[in-house]
Amino acid sequence: MKLEPNQVYHVFNRGNNRQQIFFEKDNYYYFLKKVKRYLVPNCDILAFCLMPTHFHFLIHTNKNSIKPHKRSKQPLSNRTGRPPKRLTHFSWGLQQLLSSYAKGINKRYNRTGSIFQQNTKSKKTSSETFLDDYSAWCFIYIHNNPKTAGFVNSPEEYEFTSYKDYLDNNMNSICNLALAKDLLFFEQNELIEFKHVEVPDNIISKINNNQI
Repeated sequence: MKLEPNQVYHVFNRGNNRQQIFFEKDNYYYFLKKVKRYLVPNCDILAFCLMPTHFHFLIHTNKNSIKPHKRSKQPLSNRTGRPPKRLTHFSWGLQQLLSSYAKGINKRYNRTGSIFQQNTKSKKTSSETFLDDYSAWCFIYIHNNPKTAGFVNSPEEYEFTSYKDYLDNNMNSICNLALAKDLLFFEQNELIEFKHVEVPDNIISKINNNQI
């Protein structure tokens, strides 16, 4: 996963063969515990949404995100025979998050096999050109995902997104609330209106391009 510094990315994955990745409420909490351990130190999380079959993160890459991780190496290429490169802190953290969660869930439910699709995808939403930057739209899209899917009537009714963290100004959130407000140019009182905002079709097309 190639990331540029000081940019905003939509990071997403779903269950292998579109299966569930969360089976009961405790699984969501277990996943978020892993997020706090492996992702929070390696990026700034701006938004998240955990759905039964997939997850979304909106992240900002900081100086730690792109540093090579001392304990990690990518698999050796059979074609080139080149020495393996070290993963970045973010890629290593994401790898540890997914693998450790999968091991825990497999052990708990006495199951085997992969839980997530092989490649987590990332798509840069930020841009030097204002009209090409759709980070704020992606922020809204992620938080409205449970409502769009018909799980709830309003995003604050869904437990496993960062929407309520912003409404309540939760200082214990895994998200960097202050940075998100600065980067995405919104005020606290605007948050409640986001649930009524319709994301334009052309933006949805951008978000869903290469979607899993």
